[in-house]
Amino acid sequence: MRTLRNSLVAMLLLSVASVAQVSADEQKTIFYNVTTDEAWAAGMALGQANKALEVGYKVVIFLNVRGVFIASKSFVTDTNGASGKSLQEMLKAALDKGAQVIICPMCMAKAGMTMDDLIEGVVKGGPDVTMKAMTADDTVVISF
Repeated sequence: MRTLRNSLVAMLLLSVASVAQVSADEQKTIFYNVTTDEAWAAGMALGQANKALEVGYKVVIFLNVRGVFIASKSFVTDTNGASGKSLQEMLKAALDKGAQVIICPMCMAKAGMTMDDLIEGVVKGGPDVTMKAMTADDTVVISF
């Protein structure tokens, strides 16, 4: 009886785990609009982005307003409470998992930053890049 119960529990857990993955037919892109460098809010966005990548979603992270500082090589921030990682570590992890990270060029200029100041993998946005990614079919936009 115990073996049967354990087998049923194992089957249930496997079926739940398989549901959490996104099939290729259902794949959407999640566009995270990150406007802050504050560890709590930006950490929530980057944490969600990393989880979305792990289960198979395509992810675009758009850094604008104060969010541009997260991509700076010299940016120092509090760690995110849930992950214990810095925002920059979370951003790098998302890049390593395949996220596209776009930065607002006007916001970057206002912050006194250039492309040389950014971590590797971040691309400069503009209407042709940002709007195309934000308005693509099967894209969900979430703002932080």
